[in-house]
Amino acid sequence: MNSPSKPSLTYHEIDGLLYPDLSISNEAEADQQPLGKFGRMALNHLRNHHPQRFQILLMEGMLMKTIQQVEQEALERMEQLTEQLLRLQPMPQTDDTLERTRYLNQIKNTAEELVLNDIVLKPR
Repeated sequence: MNSPSKPSLTYHEIDGLLYPDLSISNEAEADQQPLGKFGRMALNHLRNHHPQRFQILLMEGMLMKTIQQVEQEALERMEQLTEQLLRLQPMPQTDDTLERTRYLNQIKNTAEELVLNDIVLKPR
């Protein structure tokens, strides 16, 4: 029977006390990529509503990689939903720019609400 692998932690000493060497992620690239709107929302939601899972991901060095995946998934789904909604409810044929902008904003808001509920606010 194989036991699950435990993360190996290294420590550094300061004034006779050992502190674990923790990083946000195991990949430097993931740490340096800026988070977009959905990534920041997912990170804040995880930190505030699922603190144990947040700490586990942080200690395993998988936090930023997980949040980057949520961001990417949310952006892809947002684009798909926007296209689907525009196919189902085509843009009104009018020369009124404000009306067209209002319509596009409604489509975007609907898609964003679905993405938030289905992807961003789902615990990982």
